[in-house]
Amino acid sequence: MNNQLQSIGSPHRQAEELAAELRAAQEELRAAEAELAEEQAAVNAFRMHARLMLDDLTDAIAALLAEKQSLLTRLELQRQAGDDNPLGPDADPVPADDDEALDLLPTATPRDKAAEKRLYRELARRFHPDLAEGAAELAYRTSVMTAVNSAYTAGDIQALYDLAGELEPGEIRELAGIETRELRQLRERILQCRRRRRKVGRRLQALREDKTARLWRKARTLDDKNEDWWTAVRRDLEAARARLEQEVTDLWQQVEAAGLIDDLNAADMKNG
Repeated sequence: MNNQLQSIGSPHRQAEELAAELRAAQEELRAAEAELAEEQAAVNAFRMHARLMLDDLTDAIAALLAEKQSLLTRLELQRQAGDDNPLGPDADPVPADDDEALDLLPTATPRDKAAEKRLYRELARRFHPDLAEGAAELAYRTSVMTAVNSAYTAGDIQALYDLAGELEPGEIRELAGIETRELRQLRERILQCRRRRRKVGRRLQALREDKTARLWRKARTLDDKNEDWWTAVRRDLEAARARLEQEVTDLWQQVEAAGLIDDLNAADMKNG
């Protein structure tokens, strides 16, 4: 009799435990989504304000950086030409710009291809079809890896982050091993919450790596100490623009000394 009661009560206790676990997972998900939404809204507002305050300097500096890069490329090609290089075949290349003030520009964060490759390899280790145990898991792994390959080929880092939140193959096996429908459904809802929580976490991580978001956090930490933060940023950027203008002038003199003026003029006429 006791054994019968235990067998009847055990699934009930499991259901209560899973229901409590589900409530906790749902609460964690709500908190994470609220944090992401709040931070995203703050960064978006900061980005719009930054455009109003800094757009003129941002455009001017971007144009100078593009001009500087073009001149550096010409000089590097000349340096690689060896004997034709007026500075000598062993001359060091002109260093790229590393002005710390340029970190204050609210420009788009460049793609981190190394990070994308690391994430792709992580996903391949997790979802490779060769590691499947059974037909159902093989189909699941194949489906996820197809999506991973498509996202990586397209350079869609957001899709890769989302795929990183998919259920683990082991979790799929766990669900398949639960015989009671009620328990299986509860466990599935818990795993779905955790999957969404992982996706939210990845998105928050990506947001915090964004250059504008980093500026927003920096401005927020300085607000109490320096209410005129935007004036300080403009002053630093104006100094950076002046340095860039001087660097571009110096590079033009090097280009002229190397006899590359005609090449640049011809390229400009062709592009025009």
